[in-house]
Amino acid sequence: MAGLKRALIGLVLAGCAGMAAAQSLPAPSRTMYKCTAKNVTSYSDKPCLGAERLTVTPTRGVNKLSGTERIGKDVQDERSREIWADAFQPISGMTREEYEVYRRRFKLSTAAKQECRQLDPTLLQLEAMEKAADKTARPTIQRDLFTLRQRFTDLRC
Repeated sequence: MAGLKRALIGLVLAGCAGMAAAQSLPAPSRTMYKCTAKNVTSYSDKPCLGAERLTVTPTRGVNKLSGTERIGKDVQDERSREIWADAFQPISGMTREEYEVYRRRFKLSTAAKQECRQLDPTLLQLEAMEKAADKTARPTIQRDLFTLRQRFTDLRC
């Protein structure tokens, strides 16, 4: 009986530690990078040299399997934010996507927000230049793009 009691206490403490660790994790990113090196392809949320940027949309619950809607707290929160964004759209003029960027960057310092606003169009321009570049110019553009993507990630834009 005492062994069972110790095991249960251990499980509860491990669960609490796991919850504390999960709360300190950064929010999941919807931007993924497809990295190819030496004919091996990997996917990461961190940029790599010569990466292809992918935007992923996570699933929003398991509805088809049981016929009932099963969604987690993260999806409920996301839906709530979308409803608020739609409600404030006539006042703010921001789309759902713009509102999400605003919300994500809200706690950043003024300097970081300004740098993020400057990085947004610069990254798009460099990505377009990378696609249009020939093989000789591409490595230089990819290095610049990698540096800016790292800065974007470090700032938590």
